[in-house]
Amino acid sequence: MRSFRPVLLAALLCTGLLTQAAMAQPAADKDPIRTVLLESKEKSRGVVIHANGSAINVVVVQVDDHFVIGRSTTSSRIVVRMDRIDGVSANF
Repeated sequence: MRSFRPVLLAALLCTGLLTQAAMAQPAADKDPIRTVLLESKEKSRGVVIHANGSAINVVVVQVDDHFVIGRSTTSSRIVVRMDRIDGVSANF
């Protein structure tokens, strides 16, 4: 039983360190969709928002907790709910 004690202690220590490392990740790593949308806003570059099988080309103007507001050449304002976004593609 004593031979397993150091192994168990090492496993518990590693688990604690991994938990702390996961908690220390910045918010950008936790939500990559929001990161790309904010980058589009900062750079004024276009992105494609994939939502419910549709591809929506926008330049992001505002990112909220619930909505993304963008513009395009054909529409001055496009509003997409964050919970409807399946993915985002960009080529910065």
